[in-house]
Amino acid sequence: MIDKQGRVDQDGKPNPRFPPEKEESARRAIYRAVLKEKNIRASSLIGLAGGACGGDILFHEVCSELDIPTQLYLALPRDQFLEESVQFAGPRWVERFDKLCQKLPTEVLSESKDLPAWLSKKTNDSIWERANLWMLHKALAKGGECMTLIALWDGKAGDAGGGTEHMVAQAQARGAKSVIIDVYELPA
Repeated sequence: MIDKQGRVDQDGKPNPRFPPEKEESARRAIYRAVLKEKNIRASSLIGLAGGACGGDILFHEVCSELDIPTQLYLALPRDQFLEESVQFAGPRWVERFDKLCQKLPTEVLSESKDLPAWLSKKTNDSIWERANLWMLHKALAKGGECMTLIALWDGKAGDAGGGTEHMVAQAQARGAKSVIIDVYELPA
């Protein structure tokens, strides 16, 4: 089971996608989706997800409640990832992120956002697009024929490359089952 969730919106975002007041309803929706997968797959279930504030952290917390092991996949080293994807949401999210870093097996994709020199002439992928593909391939290697992507998403393109739209498209192209939780349908 692989997770790609939207981040909680930054204050003042002109077109909110995941406002902080939807956190609890998002958690409940993720819980229901994960529980359904657990009931289907039982003992063979493992969760893979990033650590961004919002859906990623919620996913890890929900899996912990349901006794499903997860692994934390960070696109960048902890401090850089924290600055890029967690800190803006406030100290509560930073504390939750740190708890995950302390207790979960963690893998880091890259030491920087820059592409390696050997790859820079072949692609213009962002670090976030590369992280999506990396996590997806890790999930496939762990038994991808039964892989499910759970995504908290509004069905729209994101503000930058490597968002939920990218992950959903890549997972579906590889035959993964996709469970989309529409963020706009969640009550505040």
